[in-house]
Amino acid sequence: MIEVAILVPIMWIVMSALYMFLLKNIEGTKGITSEYQTKDGIKRTAKKDREDFIV
Repeated sequence: MIEVAILVPIMWIVMSALYMFLLKNIEGTKGITSEYQTKDGIKRTAKKDREDFIV
């Protein structure tokens, strides 16, 4: 009975971690900023240093 009290919380953490990493769409911002407007009036979403992409 004590084993169940130990295993259930561990399994709950493992299953929720699997859900978060595999099923849910968790993505980083990848350096993209929120939309801003330049002095020329052009709307941009990424800074100039994002010109070289890592593939």
